[in-house]
Amino acid sequence: MRYRAVKGADVSGFDRESLKAVAAECPGFQARATARAVTRFYNACFKPLGLTAEQFSLLVGIGASEPATLVDLAVSAGVDTTTLSRNVRNLEERGLVCAEGGRGRAGKRLSLTSSGRRLMVDAFPVWTWAKGELSRRLGEKRLRSVRQAMAELAKAAEDSSSVAPEPSARSR
Repeated sequence: MRYRAVKGADVSGFDRESLKAVAAECPGFQARATARAVTRFYNACFKPLGLTAEQFSLLVGIGASEPATLVDLAVSAGVDTTTLSRNVRNLEERGLVCAEGGRGRAGKRLSLTSSGRRLMVDAFPVWTWAKGELSRRLGEKRLRSVRQAMAELAKAAEDSSSVAPEPSARSR
């Protein structure tokens, strides 16, 4: 969408209707809003366990690929190692994750401790209920379709990121 100065626009040349269109039409805007809503839902579900949705996902990633390195997890989760390192450190301090060996923080091998495994045993039924609740509200077929569409959108964005125009070309 190209922005243009229109009658009634403020001094910057943007009009409110164009900005509202971004909120309504932009897949990135909707993806972030949806991710925040889903995260709030899972956070509320995991709260009695003292766990957040992000921590649950990280524990799942570590438990599913033990021993995983920080770099392995960052690549599979699509996040930078610095952010992930902070989150892993928090789980280590809580005694849920153990980091051993390797060179430097990013090379350490991560695994769940016995406390981490016990927490996952408690958290898994909560996750199953939460997923089931979303399935009941949307329908299993629609939820499966949403997951597929999100995966396809992520792939399209990743494939397109290498062909994005330079900033000067975008503003023309």
